[in-house]
Amino acid sequence: MRINEFNNMDIPDEITPTPDYDVPTDLLVFMRNDPMFYRKNFYPALEQYKSSKDKGCLNKMVSQGLDGYVQKFNIPNPKQSLMNSGDMKELVAQIITDEMEDLDENK
Repeated sequence: MRINEFNNMDIPDEITPTPDYDVPTDLLVFMRNDPMFYRKNFYPALEQYKSSKDKGCLNKMVSQGLDGYVQKFNIPNPKQSLMNSGDMKELVAQIITDEMEDLDENK
């Protein structure tokens, strides 16, 4: 007799555990250190934000970064379970803060 028969429970065939690390921080490191992503997405989005102060371009960039991150590292979890909308907003705010500090240092 199997345990799910004994307890009359449904056990899924495959259980994908959630990552045991901070996904937003790891995503930020990926976005800054992957040369192709940085050149094609990160830097242009930052320049667009600096000229327009519209966070929409950064939100789109983070979403694209999450897509690339999941694809590059073959993460089986759905993207919605890795980062929620609050995590996305916090990451965009962190990027803005970090970049504005860098601009202030360069003056």
